[in-house]
Amino acid sequence: MAKRGVENSSKRTGVVDRDRNAANGDRGDDMRTQEEIDEDAAADAERQQVYDIRLTHAIWGLATTGANPAVDLLVCLERRHTIGFRYVDINRPVIIHHGSKDTRVPVDNVRWLGRSMRRCEVRVLEGEGHGLMASASVMGSVLMEISKEWDEWMRVTGADGRKEKERGRRTGLHR
Repeated sequence: MAKRGVENSSKRTGVVDRDRNAANGDRGDDMRTQEEIDEDAAADAERQQVYDIRLTHAIWGLATTGANPAVDLLVCLERRHTIGFRYVDINRPVIIHHGSKDTRVPVDNVRWLGRSMRRCEVRVLEGEGHGLMASASVMGSVLMEISKEWDEWMRVTGADGRKEKERGRRTGLHR
C-alpha cells in the first residue's frame, strides 16, 4: 500500500525525495525524514570520535607500558633537544607524519628534526592535530604505505618465496 504523497517505491529505491523531505527505502515503508538521516550521520560521526579516542588510549597504553620513551620524545620535540643519540647517526630512511594543527609539538620543531636526520621526509597533514594515531584514515594510509614497502622488500630479498619457487622451476624441484 502506497503512502500518501509517495510514488511507488519499486520505481525509485534509495532516493531522497526533496519535495517531501523524505527518503524511500526498497519497500516503501522505510520512510525517513531528512532530519532523521542527518541525526544518523551525526550519530555515526560521534561513534567515530569515541572510537578514535578509545583507540588513542589503547595505543598509548601499549606504547608506554613499562617504559616512557614517548614522553622523552615529546620533550625532545617540544624543546628541540637530542635524546641520547644523534639524529644524524640514523642511516635508515624515516618518514614523519605530523598534523598542521598540532598544538603540542610545533611543526617547525618537527621540520628541525627532519633536517637533523640524513634521510628524513616530513609530511605535514593539513587539518590534523596531535593525535594522528587515533585517526583511522591517517593510520589506514600509513599502514597501507608500510605494507607496500614490506611487500617490495619481500619481493627484492626473495623472502616471499619467489626466488625459491623460481629455483625449483629451473631445477625441476618443487616443494
